[in-house]
Amino acid sequence: MNGDADTASVTTEATADAVRNGFDTFADTITINNPPSSGSYTSDSGAYEVTLSKTTSLLFAGYMLNAASINISARAVARAVSSGEACVLSLNTSNTEISVGGSGDVTFDRCQVASNSSDSDALSVSGSGSLTTDCYSVVGGVSSTDGLTTDADCSAKTGAAAIDDDPYSALATPAYSDCDESGRYTQNATDTFTFDHDHDHDDDFDTAYVICGDLWVKKGTLVLEPGLYIIEGDIKSNAQGSISGTGVTIILMDGGQVNNFNGSSTVNLSAPTGASAGDWQGIVFYQDRDDASSCTGNNCNTLNGNSSSTFEGTMYFPNQEINVNGGNSSTSTCMQIVALRVGFSGSSAMDADNSQCAAAGVDPIEIPGAVALVE
Repeated sequence: MNGDADTASVTTEATADAVRNGFDTFADTITINNPPSSGSYTSDSGAYEVTLSKTTSLLFAGYMLNAASINISARAVARAVSSGEACVLSLNTSNTEISVGGSGDVTFDRCQVASNSSDSDALSVSGSGSLTTDCYSVVGGVSSTDGLTTDADCSAKTGAAAIDDDPYSALATPAYSDCDESGRYTQNATDTFTFDHDHDHDDDFDTAYVICGDLWVKKGTLVLEPGLYIIEGDIKSNAQGSISGTGVTIILMDGGQVNNFNGSSTVNLSAPTGASAGDWQGIVFYQDRDDASSCTGNNCNTLNGNSSSTFEGTMYFPNQEINVNGGNSSTSTCMQIVALRVGFSGSSAMDADNSQCAAAGVDPIEIPGAVALVE
């Protein structure tokens, strides 16, 4: 059994091992359950239960038991043991999917970067770019200058098993109809404005505050109260603009993107951490997978210019690339990026010390490692 197993391959491998140890494929029975039917791993889709059954004839014991034969069975459970958690996961299976170039300076502490790309440069660190991370796991290979730094105990993996399942594929956009903002919201004044979550939206993750168009903050500060926000378009902050919010989830609909946080803008957003947020706990940005077409390159989601940002939580862009360019500076005590592709370039800087992800309610993305017997 390998770290990228399925029921068919586990059956083939387990049967072959059993035959080498005297298993008769015609007379004996092998049963594979995923997840296991009993024990401590019945809810673990990464665990496989193998049960072998064999009927054997009894000799002298048969007279004592008054039986000619007896059924003997043996059971074992195995699963891939996690080799760490990914704070950056690129979902695309080809091309360079995690790149650090120019003079980009990226640090991910207490986590790893992972790429599902099978290309020889699935992870690329070039030019004066630097990437510091606990370790990495890529399906393909790594192309790197001296800028790639890992922990001393890192067993870096190329040719690794893909993290096949989109970890947030089960999230669904909540139903909504009315607009709280009927069109594009543009803020061009130096005052502070607050979205109040009218009609009991406040701190409510069943009912969203809906902006039926782009959200663009050019000047002043826009404060988002705790809760769920749906934007039917892009979110943008530049010049002297600022966006802040604690305990918020932003859902981008109708192909909406993070369309430049640049200039001298500041964006400070943190995801909800309480159980009241339900499925949205730990999610700060969610781009609807059904509305967003595939997008790579600099016309995709972008943190740019001289903006300074703090993001706490998961940034989810399953069909599109996210780029951190120019003089952008971003810090976090918990940042998880799941995107089609992730790129850092120019003089960008990102520093994430993921020591607080459990407290932030962010679900860990486990990187499959070696397989071990657990029962």
